[in-house]
Formats: sequence, C-alpha cells, structure tokens
Amino acid sequence: MSSSPVFGNNGFRSNLKRLLFVDDEPNIRATLPTILRRYGFTVAVAGTVSQALDQIKNHAFGLLLCDLNIEREGDGYIVIRAMRAKNPDCVTMILTGYPALESAVEGIHVGIDGYLMKPTNANELVALLAEKLAKRQSKGSVLTVSHDEPLLRTWALLLQSRGYEVASLNPLNATIDKSSQPGFDVLVLDGSVPSMDKRRMIDIFRNSCDSPIIAVPSIGDDQEADGADYHVEPDPELLLECIADVISKKSAARNGAA
Repeated sequence: MSSSPVFGNNGFRSNLKRLLFVDDEPNIRATLPTILRRYGFTVAVAGTVSQALDQIKNHAFGLLLCDLNIEREGDGYIVIRAMRAKNPDCVTMILTGYPALESAVEGIHVGIDGYLMKPTNANELVALLAEKLAKRQSKGSVLTVSHDEPLLRTWALLLQSRGYEVASLNPLNATIDKSSQPGFDVLVLDGSVPSMDKRRMIDIFRNSCDSPIIAVPSIGDDQEADGADYHVEPDPELLLECIADVISKKSAARNGAA
C-alpha cells in the first residue's frame, strides 16, 4: 500500500440536514420549520399523509420529524415505513403526547429513533436531532467502479456495513458521468475495467476533485493502474484498511488546515 500524502475537499453530504416535517396542525407547521431553518436545517413541510409520501418519493431527506396522528390515529407510522423503505439511514422521530403501549411497540417494529413529547422545546429538539444525526453521519463517500456486478454488490454491502456512503457504477457511460461529480472521498477502480477506459476515468475524476484513487487488480493481474494513488490486492479486509487509512488522512489534513 502506498503512503503518499492525501489532501482534498470535505465531501459534504448535503442531504444530511434536509428534514421533512409532517404535522396536521397549521400553527406548528408555520412556527417550528422557521426555528429549524435558523439552525441550518433545510425543511420541507407536509400536512397530510399523501403529501408526506409524495415528498419522500421525490426528494432525499436525512431526517424525518412526524406527528403520530396526522389524519387518523397512528397513521404517522405509514410515513415512517415509507421513509424507511426509501432511506433506511434517515433519522426518524415521532411527535406525540405520551404514546400508548401498543403505539410504542409499533414504533419499535418500524425502527423509529425516538419520541418527542408535545409541546416540544425548540432548543431540546434541535439538540436531540443534532445528536441523532451525528450518530448517522457516514465515515466517508466512496465511488466504486467495476464491470463485475456481483463484485460491486459485495463491495457496496461491505462498505455500507462499515458506515460508508457508496455509489456503485457500471456501465462505463454512467461511470464517466458520475466520476466527473465532486464530493467523493475516494474512488475504487476494479481490474475488470479496461485500461484505456480506466485511464480516461482517472483523468476525469482528477479534473473534478483531488481525492485519492485506489486500484484493485483482478486476481492474477499484476498490472498497476497508471494514475492511481494506491494499489491494493483483491482482499476485502485490505481494501477496507486502505479506505479507512486514506479517509483518515484526508480528515487530518482538513483539520490541520482549519
């Protein structure tokens, strides 16, 4: 594994502070989002279940703050389930009075992150959301590229299980488009990508950001990828170690420059 120094941008994940607020009471819909925006949250508002489901379908959110009883008792869990299906990592909080035992059990089943009692204190709410969000923030954003679909799926599952955000791409045309977008902390290239395509992709990635590139050769392939910062044997643990190392160096570089 190479020991070249690594510097780069912060790979900011903008969806983390996008919040969907769902409540049928007009007064709280008018006041609470305004307070949350002052704390830096981007807030979308829904007053019905159907409006909430439409927001979830069409937009990405890092947080959901949802009334337990929107149009009928317990229908807030419909919204929670929809969000969990769309984005399992979204922080989901229920607004309610003291929930009944049956409701609390339902909340456990759908995997909510917690209850907030009405009326809620704005400062306490923001502190709680920040705490929950901090626990969900990813370790980094990884772009993985391969023509081997089973390998892409394996990498995605492995990296997501370790707390990374993963974009897995194949075929090449989609990859070229994605590799020109900034914000990734590291690019991982598999040996199944042809040499000429790999060189072109590295050049495009270099023009969009200065994040490191890790090349993983196919088994039995000794040829190193020109332009890659690191070359790692096709071993999952070695790849994880390398990704953790380069992202840690990026973080240290950012902190030192701050």
